[in-house]
Amino acid sequence: MVDRLREATTRSTAARLVHGAGRATVVAYRDDPDRSLHVLAHGLTAADVPVVALPADSLDPSRSCREVRLRIDRHGADPRTRVSVASLHALAHLRIMDEGETRAMSSLGLLPPEVDWPATSGAQVALLCLDRLLLHDQAGVTPMAFAEVVDPPCFPARAQEWLCRDAVEELGAGRIGQILDEVVCGSREGLVGPGHPTPPSMSPVVGQRVLADVDSTGCTWLEVGTASTRTVFVPFDASVRCLEDLQAALGSLAQPAV
Repeated sequence: MVDRLREATTRSTAARLVHGAGRATVVAYRDDPDRSLHVLAHGLTAADVPVVALPADSLDPSRSCREVRLRIDRHGADPRTRVSVASLHALAHLRIMDEGETRAMSSLGLLPPEVDWPATSGAQVALLCLDRLLLHDQAGVTPMAFAEVVDPPCFPARAQEWLCRDAVEELGAGRIGQILDEVVCGSREGLVGPGHPTPPSMSPVVGQRVLADVDSTGCTWLEVGTASTRTVFVPFDASVRCLEDLQAALGSLAQPAV
């Protein structure tokens, strides 16, 4: 059961990051290994090809192809914290598209909206070719193929993340505390992660339980201690694919475990 929960959550997290969640960077490690390029937006084209938007003139267009390291970081859902709860890593070949190709793909609706918006304002747009991924999350380090995380529908979409956070917080601190206590003591299904040193950035929320993530499989909270912080994952009874499903799943969580 534990392995099944971890696998589902890990796959869901990787899929969301590939589809546009999180904050991405690329490093052209053969040309300039000490320079990390901030990615304005990322996602998948209509043909499921990874695509990124970079600030104008980030890379010399005369060399359109480069070998790069891609990293996508997922930060906790609570706005008081800036802690990374998952990160995806991959080696890829990057090809910068020229302005004509970018305009053509935009006009045909082939770019994801998050990439299309900066593209129309002059950002550099590049396609990525990659095969293998490494996801670092509460389960550890998981290798997977890119093809494994392309097809499943992702929830929540990037634009829905704040709505999901607000919906979960409506459970109230008291009920959330009870739910996590039930998981920790074993009366409710869930996963309790190992403790890790509490980073200084978490000092404002020491002693609290803060929401780290909401996805199609469940909710993850951080139990923040003075010296150690751990994750507590609470699964939903059924996979969530839309906001209406989320409300039903949260209604079930609101009921005491039996």
